[in-house]
Amino acid sequence: MAAEAPDPKTFGSWEDAFQYPIAAVRGMERQLRNDIGSNREKLRSLVGASYRDLLGTAESIIEMDGQMQQVESYIGGMGMRCNSRLLGKKAANLRAWDSHSKATDRERYAFASQLAVLRSCPEVITRLLRTPGSVLLAAKVLVVSRLLHKKISQRGHPPRYLESLRNKLATLRRKLLPKIDRYLKSLESSESTLVEAMCAFSLATSSSSADVLRHFHHVRQSAVSELGQRADDDQRVSKSLQLVVKTLRDCQTIIPAQLARALETLKTTPLMEGLDVRSLRELNLDLHQRWLGDDINDFTPYIRHDDLQKTEANPLLEQWAKTAFSSFLGDLRKMVEKVENPAVVVQLRQELLELWLSTKRHSVGVGTFDILNGIRDAFNNRLKYLIHQQSANLRDVSASLDALLENWNRALADTCPPMWTDSIISSDIGTGGKFLKDELSRRAYSRTEPVRTASTIYTTWLDDINSLERLITQLGESKWADELDDMDDDDDTVEGLHNMLSEDDPHLLHKTFEDDLEDSFRMLCDRMNDYAKNLQTYDGEGTSAQKSAFLLRVWRDIASRLPSIYRDVPFESPFTPLFQTQVSKTVLQKPIAHCDKRISKRLQDKQFQARILWEGNPPLPVLPSPWAFRFLHETVKSMTDFGVDIWTPQAADILKQQTRDALAPIVKILPRLPRQVNGHDANGESKIDDGEESSQTPEEGAEVGPQDQDHEKDEETRDGGKENSEEEMKSKNNHKLSSAQNANGDHPSKPSGPSEEMIRDIKTQRLFDAVYLDYALSLKSKPTSPDDPDNGIATMLPDSFDSAQSSILDDLQMEDVPQWNRNLDRMRKDAGAYWKRTELLFALLA
Repeated sequence: MAAEAPDPKTFGSWEDAFQYPIAAVRGMERQLRNDIGSNREKLRSLVGASYRDLLGTAESIIEMDGQMQQVESYIGGMGMRCNSRLLGKKAANLRAWDSHSKATDRERYAFASQLAVLRSCPEVITRLLRTPGSVLLAAKVLVVSRLLHKKISQRGHPPRYLESLRNKLATLRRKLLPKIDRYLKSLESSESTLVEAMCAFSLATSSSSADVLRHFHHVRQSAVSELGQRADDDQRVSKSLQLVVKTLRDCQTIIPAQLARALETLKTTPLMEGLDVRSLRELNLDLHQRWLGDDINDFTPYIRHDDLQKTEANPLLEQWAKTAFSSFLGDLRKMVEKVENPAVVVQLRQELLELWLSTKRHSVGVGTFDILNGIRDAFNNRLKYLIHQQSANLRDVSASLDALLENWNRALADTCPPMWTDSIISSDIGTGGKFLKDELSRRAYSRTEPVRTASTIYTTWLDDINSLERLITQLGESKWADELDDMDDDDDTVEGLHNMLSEDDPHLLHKTFEDDLEDSFRMLCDRMNDYAKNLQTYDGEGTSAQKSAFLLRVWRDIASRLPSIYRDVPFESPFTPLFQTQVSKTVLQKPIAHCDKRISKRLQDKQFQARILWEGNPPLPVLPSPWAFRFLHETVKSMTDFGVDIWTPQAADILKQQTRDALAPIVKILPRLPRQVNGHDANGESKIDDGEESSQTPEEGAEVGPQDQDHEKDEETRDGGKENSEEEMKSKNNHKLSSAQNANGDHPSKPSGPSEEMIRDIKTQRLFDAVYLDYALSLKSKPTSPDDPDNGIATMLPDSFDSAQSSILDDLQMEDVPQWNRNLDRMRKDAGAYWKRTELLFALLA
């Protein structure tokens, strides 16, 4: 049974919870989450059940508080009224009132009413400014208050607080004007709201219609600039263009007709007769209006409403439009330069172009194509810059390759295990085969840690490039039918606009994209070429070959996943053969060295035992020599150690050509008849034919490292242990026999070197080995079918290996040319058949 989950209430701190196993911690987490949810539901039900009771209690408390205040006020008033001193003042006031009762009541009532209304005006204006009320009503009250203040200030002995009222009204006027401006610059303001705000501005500042228009233009220009410079709004440029277009539309609709009618209405109706003013309860006009005086009750503002005509408004609007669009385009360029995401740029371009095309008919004083080209240029320039930047990011791959090659870790580069191991065979695929598929792919393509690092960086870059390509394609697929259908232009203009937006711009960006990608890949190719040249220097440890194989894998991954926009561009990689050549040199080093030693060692044998395996009449070889078969086996094993994934047909041909060139001098190492002096060997040793070169390793002048020497010694020990033992026994016996003969004065009757027949047999076997190896090392560009009559050494372009075969054949043809031509045909047929039976053992070569 699982251990019980600990109780979180017993913990001293949150750190105690993580002292338990993960399962216990997850159990505590689920318990706490369940408790939280349960408590939340309890609290919600508790509050919901008593919510109405709480509201009733709160209302009762508020009502009780009001009643208590009224009681306190009443009790306080009663106490004051019962004061003897206060009663004396009241009596004195009564006597003073009686003494002035004969004064003119009308004058006193008028002054009191005017002062009462004047004192109420600031309160009314403040309330209207704090609430979404009418700014026109606030302006009317402000005008009335100015009239009352002027009238009261002209009386003798004005009240001392009249100056403070004047200052308060001035402050309220300064607050009213910004609120009017907010209505004027708002995108949500309707035409009626704008007309009302313009009338309010005219009343508050005593401005004519021309002054109102100029102020409206100034406010909208400031709003356009403010929107373009705001950094906290992603839609600021779109809103800025909307405001410009709305200004053009509003000016054409409102000015001068609607504004003139509204101002005229203000001039024809007294302010105090308006229902909106009379409905203000704070002014209490039902009581005070008849005492205010006719000059205030009949006051109508004087505003010039006919000083602005259509012919005068249009030039002002055209001039404003040029300035506004210039400011908008400048802000657009600044904003777009800060956007690093191409998708955001494309989306913003779509929104602005749709907005402009749908409202193009309202443009005044500016050319449609000028504004459209300005918007297009701003976005095209930014997209070209982002394309160039994204394409240039391919240098991150070169930087990663530089870092990996500079800090090369040989052990990390060889960590890719073989294809089939116990771990992968026994892997659990119950959750699906994705893991098995990925692991097999990693092992098949030798995706070691360095390769995966470079591949990840390239994948990130490729995803960005593909996203950018999709955006460019999206530009070409954009449809502007709905926006262009609303335009009143002719068909040619509409078609030109459509071609400009859906064809010209995508084509320009597509061409820029191709050029930048070509430059980036050219730089990467140049860098890979530099790597190839730097790795041509051979090192005994094989690091250059490992780095070359690593670069081959990286380049294969890159070349197999080119951007779709770049797949049709001619793509060359002249450095690939250089990498393959470097790997081939290292692969062939040990097999060639071992092959050279085996052939030289076999030349010291006194007998040629392979003849017993010959068949036919005349007897000819049907099997290659052990050294040839072992050489192919070691070569394939060395190729496998570097990874089977790098041996493309081109790489295999390069290795085969190097193998042919390296085997040519080794194949020509043949014994010859010993030179006798007075019936004895000159030196008692078999000689190499005159004119033959000594065997060499694949790289001329390359030294074999200590590790290679140890490997060769072990190989010789394994291959020739038994033969060495036999040769030692023979040597001892021959030494004893020679001693006995010398003691008796006897001498051997024939030389100790190989006989002429043995040399001919060795040459014949060597020719068969060369033909067999020629099949194994045939290049893909040459015919390889044994049944092809044109196949064979004589039909191929001669190289050093072909020359070696020809040299052996020439030595054999000195006896009987027709017969050896027939023998050669037999050997070709037998060697081809044997290669067909054994080629799967050397699959990388086949």
